[in-house]
Amino acid sequence: MSVLSPRSVHTRASSWAREHVFVMDATWAALWFALAAATWPLSSSSTLASIAYLILALGCCAALSVRRVRPVTSLVVLALLLLLQVGWMGQFTTLSVICALVAAYTSHAELSVWWRRTALAALLLGSTGAVLLVPDVVYGTDLLTRVASLVSSWTTLSLFALLGTVRRRDREEVDRLREHARLSEARREQELRLAALDERTHIAREMHDVLAHSLNVIVAQADGGRYAASTSPERAVEALETIGRVGRASAGELHRLLGVLREDGPREVAPAPGLDGLPSLVEGYREAGLRARLVWSGGPSGNGTAAPPASVAATVYRLVQEALANALKHAGPVDARVELAHTTGRIVVTVTNPLPAAPGTTREGGHGLVGMRERVALHGGSLRVGPDEETGLWRVGATVPWEEDA
Repeated sequence: MSVLSPRSVHTRASSWAREHVFVMDATWAALWFALAAATWPLSSSSTLASIAYLILALGCCAALSVRRVRPVTSLVVLALLLLLQVGWMGQFTTLSVICALVAAYTSHAELSVWWRRTALAALLLGSTGAVLLVPDVVYGTDLLTRVASLVSSWTTLSLFALLGTVRRRDREEVDRLREHARLSEARREQELRLAALDERTHIAREMHDVLAHSLNVIVAQADGGRYAASTSPERAVEALETIGRVGRASAGELHRLLGVLREDGPREVAPAPGLDGLPSLVEGYREAGLRARLVWSGGPSGNGTAAPPASVAATVYRLVQEALANALKHAGPVDARVELAHTTGRIVVTVTNPLPAAPGTTREGGHGLVGMRERVALHGGSLRVGPDEETGLWRVGATVPWEEDA
């Protein structure tokens, strides 16, 4: 059984009080009415005066009970009842003092600037008139006594107005902190959504690269196997084996990518493809019919250059994969040359192949080229795609830089 600490009890009580302001104010009003009735001299007053006083006290306490629910209405009613009480009775009672002080506090804690100034001016003016003009309000007839009483009343009213101001500013500060916390939480959720969207965009790009590579190889092998089936059955078998191998590898990679999209369950993490996979990638396209050749200058083991970051290596791999897939798709089984120049802090990728034989099939756009540009742009590099005027070949050239560690 858990035991509540004094702090938790106080926190719960404060929270309940903030949510039930009318109940709290009505409770205080009932206590003030009991105090007003107890301090009224019933034995020395007439029955009519006692009844009138109790009615006035009941009206003042009713107004006090709604001081935070209907602050303007409450203060206006209190002002009228206090004028009636002081004017009729010619003296301050315990209840009239309580009403004046609570009105000063409530006006500065609950109302706007104009109403605060109006309420304070009315209270100061009313106390001035009561002290200086009503004979029985102050126990003394000399001017010095009345001035001292006036200064005392002004000071007390100003003090309670100041307490109301402090209360209002504390509440505004709490509201500001809550709004700041709400906005911070909303901003954090938005950042999480944007991060998830960015990851899904990255996964969609990866899936496009995988599908473009595997489907182009499968289509090329299927077409070649169909033509070779009648003349060279062994080559048709090899084409089917290549289709199966590429399909299984692509299915495994797609399974990994789709697993990342699942929000439930553990995520499978696999290393991204890099520079080490380029020879097998080129060999796979060579088996698919594309006469591809990889030419590498420099590298981690040559010229003292350091290995690039994993993100750069993955970008280079995907660039070569997309370029070879487009060459096989649009130009068919032609010669393709992949050149990689690895120097300090950058890799220059160049993929060339002959233009398609059929007119009107040049590839100026498409999601693949858009993905290639986005990948290179992430590293601050550049991409150039189009026919080379000097050689007449289709050329994909990219420069992917990175910052070397000091």
